[in-house]
Amino acid sequence: MADKTSDQPAESAVGTDETADETPEAPATEAPATEEVSDETAKTGPRRARLAAVILGAVTVVLAGFGVWATLEAHSLRSTAAPPNLALTDGAATSAVNRQIVRAVNTVFSYNYADTGATRRAAQSLLTGQAIHQYNTYFALVAKDAPAQKLVVTTRVTNSGVELLTGNRARVLVFANQQDTRAGTHQTSYAGALFAVTAVRQGNQWKIENIDTFNGSR
Repeated sequence: MADKTSDQPAESAVGTDETADETPEAPATEAPATEEVSDETAKTGPRRARLAAVILGAVTVVLAGFGVWATLEAHSLRSTAAPPNLALTDGAATSAVNRQIVRAVNTVFSYNYADTGATRRAAQSLLTGQAIHQYNTYFALVAKDAPAQKLVVTTRVTNSGVELLTGNRARVLVFANQQDTRAGTHQTSYAGALFAVTAVRQGNQWKIENIDTFNGSR
């Protein structure tokens, strides 16, 4: 009896071991396969990087060159561009031009038949260049006709404006009224005249260089 009792646990132990051995093992999880990189792919990466660097460097050089060219071109354009119109920005200089040209127009286009020579002499100090020839042609008729008609002409500028002022040159638009009186008959007539005067500065004086008459003056 005692022998049977002692053998029983041993059988149980053996049975337990067999059960453990018969338990199915969990399937092992395989690690994902790593893609193999070919030698050609490995070489292409660095080659592309070098090519990109070369292209980027070339683009940088081109852009830098363009920037230098653009700067030089802008400087060249500024240096060769027309000077600014001071009539828009310099009030004092514009007033000086306008004042002197108005006085000159009043003088050279006013005369008295009794002494046309005085007007001619005064005009010579107020005119220069082409305007001298223009005026001499005009005044030759005055010297001939005025004494015969006993004509007195008074010119007064009623409106004027400096259109352009650049350094020593200016263009002034002038509207003037002219009063003609014939001393013998005391007849008086009036006329308007529109001048475009080109003026140049000689020293501190502005002189008339050219006269464009839009509405004929006498």
